[in-house]
Amino acid sequence: MKSWKGLVLGLVLALLVAGPVLAQEEGAQKPAKAEKAAKEPKAEKSALRGEYAIMASECQLTDAQKAALEAALAAKEEAMKAGKEKADALKKDLAAAKEKNDEEAVKRIGGEIKALQTERGAVETEHQGKILGCLSPEQRTTWEGFKIYRGLMYHYAKAELDEGQKAKVRGLANEAAKKMLAVEGAGKEAEDAKNKIEKDLLASIERSVLTAEQKEKLNAPKAPKEETPKTGAEGAKEGPAGM
Repeated sequence: MKSWKGLVLGLVLALLVAGPVLAQEEGAQKPAKAEKAAKEPKAEKSALRGEYAIMASECQLTDAQKAALEAALAAKEEAMKAGKEKADALKKDLAAAKEKNDEEAVKRIGGEIKALQTERGAVETEHQGKILGCLSPEQRTTWEGFKIYRGLMYHYAKAELDEGQKAKVRGLANEAAKKMLAVEGAGKEAEDAKNKIEKDLLASIERSVLTAEQKEKLNAPKAPKEETPKTGAEGAKEGPAGM
């Protein structure tokens, strides 16, 4: 018993002696850690979210370009918000006119709403142009190429492309993006030209990227959905067959 008590007493004394030393060491470490943290530059959080965060990453935007993009997005949001407020006010006026059976007012307000929709479409197009204007020509091609590539990955998901095939598709998507951006105008002729570029792209992928097995997977018909057997109250409602 004496030896056991002596051991306990020895441990208590050791802790009492070591405690202030450990506390002193820990206290010395805290200022050092604080000094190190103060020296390390804090990464600034970007206001870009969603699609535009992807744009910044894929196109490797500079800090100046990110700031310009953020400003362009804020301006677009403000303009679209103002248009929405006008639209909401007109909708209320239209509802009130309908309630009063004021056909003349209904017709007039309806025309104003249609004009505002056209105006908002033009405003959105204008601001979208300013957003894309933050990119260099090379970055614009990169971004359009990425969007085409992303759509192709969804289209060819069943084919389960390997990394080498994905790289080839990315290169073909970038080539198609250059051709798309070179198409001028927005009429039927321009639309037909873009459709041809898209068809040529798909044909090129099937010809030079996909294996015979992958083509079979893509062309395989979808399996019919199995009907869930009805149970309980639903089955009871229909009754026995032939009733």
